[in-house]
Amino acid sequence: MSVAEENQEPIIEEQEPPQEEAVAAPVEAPPEPKTVVREEAAFHGQAPRIQERRANPRYLAHWRAALVDPADGNVRYLGKTDNISICGAAIISDTNVPPRQEYHVYLEIPQVSGKAPLILELIGKVVYCNLANNAFRVGVTFKQYHGDAEKVLRSIVSSGKLKQLSDPG
Repeated sequence: MSVAEENQEPIIEEQEPPQEEAVAAPVEAPPEPKTVVREEAAFHGQAPRIQERRANPRYLAHWRAALVDPADGNVRYLGKTDNISICGAAIISDTNVPPRQEYHVYLEIPQVSGKAPLILELIGKVVYCNLANNAFRVGVTFKQYHGDAEKVLRSIVSSGKLKQLSDPG
């Protein structure tokens, strides 16, 4: 051994500890897709029949309606009802009304003999707004009635003075 070799420290190679094989966590299978069932008519070029989901009958009524912002009391949207039920209304408006908003809903019901119109106040939530025939059709579901509004509305729809709409069947 030479002097140079004696002064050098021995080189020790570090060996990495043996690695265990990585085991992947089990992968869950994706959920099965939901099956959509259609009536046989849909496969023969006919539109499938849609069953009516409404629990209460609708009545033809053309009453003035206002949607008022509950936060500041300002009128946001004006329109006229197209039809009404005890739990909601379709309102025709010139303005696009954003869905999922709650408003104070004021319905102006005309009276006979020149009496002042009857005003019903409710809290409603806009559930849809669609453009139809150059106007917006706004679906409002009633969440809460103020005062005797529910009693009055029930009395009007059960009076027989409004034409009940039949759903296409």
